[in-house]
Amino acid sequence: MLIYIYMLLTLMMGGSALWNGAVYAGVAGIVGATMCWFAASGLKGSLMVGTRPQKIAGFAAAVLFIVIGMGVVYHSGFWIGFFGYEFSGVIWCLIGLAAGWIATKRRHAE
Repeated sequence: MLIYIYMLLTLMMGGSALWNGAVYAGVAGIVGATMCWFAASGLKGSLMVGTRPQKIAGFAAAVLFIVIGMGVVYHSGFWIGFFGYEFSGVIWCLIGLAAGWIATKRRHAE
């Protein structure tokens, strides 16, 4: 449920940026946040059920996805206004990392 809320909010915020004419920031917000969520989920899954080489590859892929996702979001200047609070896109990506880690269960990884 947590990941659905996060992804829905990501799509809404990125779509809002697109609607307001910030095409690069909107696309970067959607893609970067999704990559960070994906990195945390993949890393946790590889650590739970993977062999040693799969764990190493999962870690390397997670680092790559996090660097690219946060880099794109940072470079675009994407930010989120949420109930009167403003979050930078990098903070939103960190929330995605946490959501991906928390929401991934062993049954998802198998």
